[in-house]
Amino acid sequence: KYPICPEGSQVVRSFKFQSCWDGQNTDSANHRTHVAFAQANGACPNGFRAIPQLVQRIVYDVPPPVFDGADPSVFAVDSFPEQLHKPITDHGDFINVFDQGLMNKVVNCINTGRKCR
Repeated sequence: KYPICPEGSQVVRSFKFQSCWDGQNTDSANHRTHVAFAQANGACPNGFRAIPQLVQRIVYDVPPPVFDGADPSVFAVDSFPEQLHKPITDHGDFINVFDQGLMNKVVNCINTGRKCR
């Protein structure tokens, strides 16, 4: 479960997306099986090939309490009670908004093994 953090905390969430792809599909029925996580040794499972791993790092400052009848001493990053502070309920998406020129530059940088900024 996610911890419930006191006021003044800085909460950091890191979403690490899969870094292996089946080489054919850009999506699957469950939005997951066309990609996979690398194994402990860094290799992709059989039938998958390595792709750049997307990592989203989101930092929250825990806000001061709001006295609206809720417990003012805690803050949780999952705002829906039915999620029960379980990370399995996390959801993240990547939507490409690069124009083609910038995308070509980024792809070339990644494919040549450079550190891209």
